[in-house]
Parts: sequence; C-alpha cells; structure tokens
Amino acid sequence: MEIFKIEVQELLSRTINIQADNLEEAISIVNKMYKQEEIVLDYSDLKIQDIIPHSLITEKEQLISDIIDYLYHDEEKHFDELGEPNDHIFLKLKRLKVLNGYF
Repeated sequence: MEIFKIEVQELLSRTINIQADNLEEAISIVNKMYKQEEIVLDYSDLKIQDIIPHSLITEKEQLISDIIDYLYHDEEKHFDELGEPNDHIFLKLKRLKVLNGYF
C-alpha cells in the first residue's frame, strides 16, 4: 500500500455590511470585530470545499510561478514604456507575485 497526501480545503466566507467613512475604516472595524470574536464563521458560511491530491497543489503553484516569471519582465518593460497606465496587465502580475509570496 502507498501513502498519499490529500489536502482538504474549505473556504468560509461571510459578507459584513459596515458603515464607515472610508474603506480603510470599514476594514479596521471588521478586523477588530473578528479579533474580538464578534464575527465567528461556521458551517453555514461554507462556500467552497475541495479534496485535492497534494501533488496537484504543488504542480499548480509551480505553473503559476513559471507563468509569472515568464511574463513579468516583458510586461514590466511595456508598462514603463506606456507611462505606467492604471489598467496594464503588469499590475495584476505584480499583485499575483506578491500574493503568492514571490517578493
């Protein structure tokens, strides 16, 4: 018999309506509520449930990394040449790189 690594993933999510003067304040209020356990997610907040072989997760992470690395420098150059427009794909690549811990 073999041993397989299988990852169980659950995404719990709830949208909270908050009155605030700006987005930063709203985030701060919800963060405080969450830390003080005024917001506690449970089974009723389940949005996604997946059972994934661990090898596929590793493969997915590597593929994302490879694609970002392949595109990053050319898109960065193009972004600079156009005067750093707010809607350029480079900004999304840069954000992905940050979110995936590549910086």
